[in-house]
Amino acid sequence: MKSLLSLLLIFSASTARADWPQWRGPDRNGIAAADSDLPELLPEGYEPTRRWESLEIPSDHYGGHGSISIADGKVYLSVVWHRDEPTDTRKIDRDVLATLGYRGLNSIPEEIRRKMENDRLSLSRRLRGAALDEWAENWVKENIEPKTQLSLGSWIISRFKKGKAAVPLNVYDNLLGASKQTFKNQSELEAWIDAQNFDPAIREQVLKAVPATVKKADDIILCLDSGTGEVLWEFRQPGIPSGRSSSSTPAVSHGLVFAALSEHLYCVDAESGEEIWRAPLSGKKGPASSPLVHGDSVYLQQNFLTAFDLNTGEEQWRNAEVTGANSSPATWKDLILCNTSKALFGIDRGTGATVWKAQGGGDGTPVVSGDDVIISSKDNQKNLIAYHLNANGPEEKWSHQFLARRYGSSPIIFEGYVYYMGSERHLCLDLGTGEIQWEREAQSSLSSPILADGKLVIYENKGGFAHLIKASPESYQSLGRVKVGALYCASPATVGKDIYLRTSKSVVSFRFD
Repeated sequence: MKSLLSLLLIFSASTARADWPQWRGPDRNGIAAADSDLPELLPEGYEPTRRWESLEIPSDHYGGHGSISIADGKVYLSVVWHRDEPTDTRKIDRDVLATLGYRGLNSIPEEIRRKMENDRLSLSRRLRGAALDEWAENWVKENIEPKTQLSLGSWIISRFKKGKAAVPLNVYDNLLGASKQTFKNQSELEAWIDAQNFDPAIREQVLKAVPATVKKADDIILCLDSGTGEVLWEFRQPGIPSGRSSSSTPAVSHGLVFAALSEHLYCVDAESGEEIWRAPLSGKKGPASSPLVHGDSVYLQQNFLTAFDLNTGEEQWRNAEVTGANSSPATWKDLILCNTSKALFGIDRGTGATVWKAQGGGDGTPVVSGDDVIISSKDNQKNLIAYHLNANGPEEKWSHQFLARRYGSSPIIFEGYVYYMGSERHLCLDLGTGEIQWEREAQSSLSSPILADGKLVIYENKGGFAHLIKASPESYQSLGRVKVGALYCASPATVGKDIYLRTSKSVVSFRFD
C-alpha cells in the first residue's frame, strides 16, 4: 500500500488553510482563512441566502452534536446514527430516566434532599400560581448553594410546581438500581415495577416511559457537495448505541478523513469514502473529542490520550493521565496540549510522556497563539486561564473566575486579545494582562465561536440566532443577529461568504452577502 505520508505531499498546505478542515478550523483556533468575507452589518430584517439543506440527519440522543468540516469543495460530518427497532425486551436506561425528569443530585447534601421531598409533599393546595412560583424560588435561594442553583434550581422549582405528581427521589433510586438489568418482556418489567410498590400514578408514568424498542446504531461519515448539499458518498459500518456523547468532528488532512465514532477511529479516502484503516477505541465509546492530525500521528482523547499511526492506525502510545473524552487536543511545538477533566497537560508528542501539568480542567479545547495558551476551565477558582509556555513549562499570566452553569465553550485569540463567548457572557480581555475590555451577559453557553473577516460569529438563544460581533477591544459592537435555528451544542464552520451549520435535523448552508 502506498504510504499515506507520501499522499500528503500531493496536496499543498495552502489549500487546506482556505477550508475548515477540522474542529475549530484550519489552525484549530476558531479563526477562518484570510479569504473569509462577511458583511459589515446585518441590518434589521436581513436574511442570509439559504443555499441548501441536506437530507435529514439525526442529532442529540440519536446523532450527537458533532460539527462540520469542509475541504476541497466538500462538507464532512461523522455521526453515530441511532434508530429504534421493535423488541420484546425492556430496559430502564438513561433515556427512560431523562423522560421521567431525573437529574443527578450528587451536589445536593442528603439532608437537603430529604427537606426538599418533605416540603414538596407538605405543600398546601391553596399555594398555587404566582404565589407558588415565588415560594419555590425563595426555597431554592435559601437552601441551595449558588453554583448548584444554576444547574438544578429550575428543576427543583418544577418539582414543587408538580407537587405530589413529581416522581419521588426514592423512585429514581430504585430505577437507577435496575438500569443495568434487561427484562425479558413486558410482563417481567411489570412484575418488577409492582414489587416496588410505587404509587399507582407513578407506576403508570414509569410504564409509559419504557419503550417497546431498542436502540441500534451505525457509524456513518457523510460527504456532501459544498455547493449543493448533494450526498457524494456515505461510509457506513455497524456501530453501537453511544448516545449524545458521540459528538466528534472529523478531521480532513490532505485527501483523508479521520473520524472517531462509536467503537472505532476510521481513516477513509476523502474522494471516495473507501476505508483505509480502522482502529478500535479502547477507552470511551463514542467520544466527543475530535481527532487531531499532526505529523505522522492522529491524536484522540478517549479517557486517555492516544496516538495512532497515520499510515496504519496502529496504536503508538497512550497516556492514562489524560482523562476525559469531551475536550479535543491542540499542539504547541513538540507538545500535545490537553485540557483534561482535572488539569491542563503538556504531552510529548513522540513518546506520550507527561512533560508537565497545570491547573485547569474542562471540556473546552486549548487555544494557542505563539507561546501563549488560553483554556476555559471548570475549576471553581479559575474559569478562564492564560499561560505563557516555555521550555520549563507553563507560567500563569492571569485568570478569571465567574459563576456559570457550563464552561465548555472554547475561546479565541485575535490580535492580542482574548474573546470568550460562552458561560452566558461575551467577554473580551487583553491577552497580556487579562484586563477586561468589555463584558456582556448573553444567552451563549456551550457552542464555541468562530472568527471570520474580523467578526465573531456565535450562537445565541440555544442556537436560534447567529450573532455577528466586531472583534475589537475598543467597545462591544453588535453587527446584527439573524435567525438560523442551529444545533446549539455544535459550532458553525465558514469558507468565504458561506456559513455551514447543523440544525437538529440537517446540515444547512447560508450565504452572507
